[in-house]
Amino acid sequence: MFEFLSKKFIKASAKKDEFTYRLSIISLSSSIGIAINILLFAMKAGIGFVIHSQAIVNDAFNNLSDSVVSLMALLGSNISKKPADKEHPFGHGRGEYVISLLVSIIIMYVGFMLFINSVKSFGEERFEGLTMLSLGILLVSNAVKVYIYLLNKSLYKKFDSELNLGVMLDARNDILATSAIIIGDFIQNFLSFNVDALMGIVISFFVFHPGLEMFKDTIAILLGKRIDIDIEKEIDEIIMSCDLIKGYHDMQIHEYGKGRMAGSVHVEVPSNLTVEVVHKAIDKVEKEIIKKTGVEITLHMDPTYCVVEDN
Repeated sequence: MFEFLSKKFIKASAKKDEFTYRLSIISLSSSIGIAINILLFAMKAGIGFVIHSQAIVNDAFNNLSDSVVSLMALLGSNISKKPADKEHPFGHGRGEYVISLLVSIIIMYVGFMLFINSVKSFGEERFEGLTMLSLGILLVSNAVKVYIYLLNKSLYKKFDSELNLGVMLDARNDILATSAIIIGDFIQNFLSFNVDALMGIVISFFVFHPGLEMFKDTIAILLGKRIDIDIEKEIDEIIMSCDLIKGYHDMQIHEYGKGRMAGSVHVEVPSNLTVEVVHKAIDKVEKEIIKKTGVEITLHMDPTYCVVEDN
């Protein structure tokens, strides 16, 4: 289904640029998530209020928070699509990380409020139990969430998007949360205390935990997380493959959104060769780094040694 929708709604021009295509895919998956989660919220909230189930109401608002997450992901991808301008010469790719941070805060807040409401519901009447209709809707909900989980897991692996990761974790925990409601309904038949309230607390942790993990990961990126070690090694190999470069130091690489990295490095080159000769060599290295790693890096010449020519 997603392949069909991507062919229908993503323009051919967007597919020519990998960065634009990536953000278009995120936008489409986010739009699908918004529609599905609003529908699930409406169904679960109606059931929860009718049969007095705090756990189902919690699960419904969890779906509502998921639609907000998808909406924020859509906003983040649209911000990141904006081209570079005078004030933002490296583009707006970091907008994805800012939105991811806001999404994580929203998720944690929803989880905390669900925990408070579940604790309060311990003294209230036990819910009436799941009807065949409500059980059927919860099972359908789980099936839909499995689809969302697998879709976003696939997109996360392909495009390495924190936004898709957030939606994927949400979907996974929704599956666990809805399963907890169904299991709780069965267990309630054998226990006298309010199992529904206990399951509501369990669900609140399912909501809060991925929000906390996403918050920590996003903060690490915004504070200047080290780039992938494999990329560093590849850059090292390319630099040192140049015969004129004896060594390098002060390498700095910054990420401006997924797939957009830029930086600089000081390379040790001969002092007794012409600038033209050395520049030609390091220009070739810069182009090789961009081609193989995607990092736009500037090599600064540091004349530190002399080449001894054979007589």
